[in-house]
Amino acid sequence: MPKQVNVAIIGGGPGGLFSAWHLAEKAGSSCQITIYEASERLGGKISTGQFAGIGPYEAGVAEIYDYSRIGPDPLRDLIVDYLGLKVKYLEGGPCVLDGKIVPTSDDLGREFGERTQDEVNAFLKRCVDLMSPEDYYLSNARMDNEHCWANVSAEYVLATEIKDDAARRYVRASAHSDVAAPPHLTNGLNFLKNVVVDIDGYMDIFSVVGGNEQIVTGLVEELDAEIRLGSNVVAVEPLLDGTYKIELQANGVQEIATADLVIVALPLTSLSTIYWRSEPLQQAIGKHVAYYDRPAHYVRATLLFKRPFWREHLPTDWWYIDAFDGSCVYDEGARNDFSGCGALAFLIAGNAALALANLSDDRIERLCLDALPPELAEGRDLIIDRRIHRWMASVNAIPGGLPVRQRTDSHRPDPENLPGLVLVGDYIFDATLNGAFDSADAATDIVMAEILIRRRAELGAPDSEPAPIAETLEQLCPVSILADILRATWGLDRNSKLLHVGAGPGRTVAALRALGYDAIGVECNRSANAPISPEVAAFSVCCEFDDLPFKDQSFDAVIESGLFRLPQNRISKAIEEIRRVTRHGLVLGSVATDLPIDLIERHELLNSVETLGSRWDWSEKLCEAGFSHALMDPVLLNEAWKIAEAAGAGPGHWFEDAESLMYCIYETKHVEAQNELPGLSSRDDVSIAAE
Repeated sequence: MPKQVNVAIIGGGPGGLFSAWHLAEKAGSSCQITIYEASERLGGKISTGQFAGIGPYEAGVAEIYDYSRIGPDPLRDLIVDYLGLKVKYLEGGPCVLDGKIVPTSDDLGREFGERTQDEVNAFLKRCVDLMSPEDYYLSNARMDNEHCWANVSAEYVLATEIKDDAARRYVRASAHSDVAAPPHLTNGLNFLKNVVVDIDGYMDIFSVVGGNEQIVTGLVEELDAEIRLGSNVVAVEPLLDGTYKIELQANGVQEIATADLVIVALPLTSLSTIYWRSEPLQQAIGKHVAYYDRPAHYVRATLLFKRPFWREHLPTDWWYIDAFDGSCVYDEGARNDFSGCGALAFLIAGNAALALANLSDDRIERLCLDALPPELAEGRDLIIDRRIHRWMASVNAIPGGLPVRQRTDSHRPDPENLPGLVLVGDYIFDATLNGAFDSADAATDIVMAEILIRRRAELGAPDSEPAPIAETLEQLCPVSILADILRATWGLDRNSKLLHVGAGPGRTVAALRALGYDAIGVECNRSANAPISPEVAAFSVCCEFDDLPFKDQSFDAVIESGLFRLPQNRISKAIEEIRRVTRHGLVLGSVATDLPIDLIERHELLNSVETLGSRWDWSEKLCEAGFSHALMDPVLLNEAWKIAEAAGAGPGHWFEDAESLMYCIYETKHVEAQNELPGLSSRDDVSIAAE
């Protein structure tokens, strides 16, 4: 048996804990995990405080996004199903503008006139037109980089799209605390994404009853990892044998540790506190920091009152207020019982938070009370306590960077020279807890590929024969399942024309033809399709996957199980060819790191592998070529998942869960051109783009 791979995780915040959880789920006993946390507590920005004898409040991350109404939501599944935590969904939407309470945008006309109301609603519709809930859910690098608002500032978008001053201030106030940066420091696309989160159909928002810090407690109880608190990593050095030396200070004592692989899960600013003992490593980290270095700030001021006096006028769980350049106020009693008392949490963002950071708690409390509308003036007489928490440079003004990079590029600072070091951070995605979870997922996919490659080298497995992926796919996901899924997804039945790319000896083609499909197989490696039976030979073609000898849209669908045998520089062309010849879509069957380790090794699926990644990695490549997920409809996905489970292709086999199935079925997508902003100047573009 191969030895365990030693993985060091630097940072015990959300990114570090999520990385440990993902890795434990994916790698099992094949790795040993050690978490190094400089402070004496885990959780980082997940921090729940207490008003003694009254109730808990959120000092850090307070709201978690729920995307399950659109598609699979693994973070919600972790919190609710895996950890078994009770959650409370939050609803809101009112805005206090010029001291007037506006329940919804449809009520603006009463206070500010019909023009204001019409311009706000027109802008909201424009945002929906430019980004559907499905596009929001599936956001990828190409989609974001080609968006017409990606390379202009949010300030420019507001000035161009909205002419009425009150309408512009309403939209600005409603989005600012979510964006965490003033409009001139973020781009229009990030602003748009934080506008649509409040529109029905995009997502829901929830908190954990009793405090979000229970997520940390629950994860720690589940993790089989060594946790080193009070262990400050001061230096990391790559060694000649491919391992890494880690220097740390633990309780005033200097220690040295080594690791095969390193996951750095720290805030972007903290990367500068570590001495990277290698010029290539230091340069790679420096470039990474420079690319994402757009700090944004929060101050969370939670005020405790004798009673929830505001609910008569503002009965929702949260509302916006135009003070502090736009901030969000949360009714903390909506999350937890406050024993008859009430608490309001002001989430102050961007430059306003930066300006308040050095003020006293007394001064911040007074400013928050002064920001309340006249109807809530009695709050000055009812306040009994407060808690102020400053989170400077804790989020990012343009999460994901500009332009957005592919996941493998954004998490790996130097894949060629330092393949064993990856970075995790919410700033790489969307500056939320969901972003930290996704970043940890992406980083551990990279780590899994490294673990598989190292285990294979240690086992000394032969690499001369192509992986028997077609045969394995037939064993674990028989054509009867594929036929049922093709029928459920696109209505494809007998006589439909199917192409199998990477057909090997043609067993899947033969099985499909036996079911009545007009199936043809292609194989680029002659040794892979030998021996081939005579009855299949007439329906097998030996050709390169990136040069298919078929006319456009020759097939109703394509089943693929050979792309992973191509080098990276040929993948895009091969996918374009598949896109060209299919009318409906593609079933992805390439080897991926999502598959169980024992399944991969038992069937020798890494033989002749050239491109090893996760199904999420393949998804990025496919979406760039004009494919989209075909099972986005939850009803359709549930139907397809029941088919897979009933046939024994579920957990432990080819599809681990419904999400993995969704990442294997793709449809061709027609992309409509977006309306450009009028009068775009080069100055507006350069002001927000990365150098």
